[in-house]
Amino acid sequence: MNTSTRRITEGAMMVAIVGLFLFINQQLAGMLELMMYWLLSFPVLIYTVKYGWKAALVPSVAMLLLSVMISMPTTIFYLASALLCGVVYGQGVRSQWANIVLLVLTFVFTLTSYIITTILFASVFGYDVNEDLMLAQQMGEYLNLGNVNIVQLTFCVTVILTVLSSILQTICVHLLAVVILRRMKLQAPQLKSIFDCAMPKAVGWISIIIWLLFLLRNVLKLEGNILIFIIAIYVIDLLVLLAECIMDAMCFAILMRRSYLGMVLTLLCVGMMMLSWTRWLMAFFAVASIMSELRRKWKRGVTNGTLGKS
Repeated sequence: MNTSTRRITEGAMMVAIVGLFLFINQQLAGMLELMMYWLLSFPVLIYTVKYGWKAALVPSVAMLLLSVMISMPTTIFYLASALLCGVVYGQGVRSQWANIVLLVLTFVFTLTSYIITTILFASVFGYDVNEDLMLAQQMGEYLNLGNVNIVQLTFCVTVILTVLSSILQTICVHLLAVVILRRMKLQAPQLKSIFDCAMPKAVGWISIIIWLLFLLRNVLKLEGNILIFIIAIYVIDLLVLLAECIMDAMCFAILMRRSYLGMVLTLLCVGMMMLSWTRWLMAFFAVASIMSELRRKWKRGVTNGTLGKS
């Protein structure tokens, strides 16, 4: 099969895959686009890596035309943002851009999409502002925040969730792209070892200060915008520490050379995140790991076959 015929055939297959996704999404009343619309990036991403961004424009336009015929306007927007991300990421891989450039560009596209859907045109995409206000009020009562401006707290929580969701989606796109491209024996970004993704000790000290300010907020009589700011950075820090704890669990499984152990520990960490006191326990372990540089010691253990002993 010559190159042009193969390119057309593969492009038609990518359009068919996206069309199947759109059809299933329509039958499920748009559930797929709300939960995993970013998966639409991968067909055109793979095609771009193989043939370049100019060739990828043809199937991308075909996918958009197909969505116009069978999908709702919101789905068309989700697809357009996913296609743009896929083309740019795929061309970045093809041009051998640095991982940080790929991550930043993917984050920018993802964050822009979230801002448009959750802030600028929330009602069009089915988001209820009143529901967010009720959620913020319940959070204030749960955390015993006292007299806090609910509107400001809601805006703060919305911004935090938008940024964190963009970061998580960026990581998912990047890691899954690496897995798929390597399985297909295509050019893929080179990743660092998970043991090299260790945080500096300064993060541990900052986390301790943030937690002390949050726990002593009533003693220090923090109010107004200062209290909202402390709550915001506390939520962000907690999520970062929980992610750090899960990564430590994965590192331990690699050190023990037990693949099933990593899955068990990850599921255990996810289950522990459901309870308040276990979340605190995970955060405490993460701070201890950062302060003791445990992951760097485990890296030596992978090399030497022991728990970090040289």
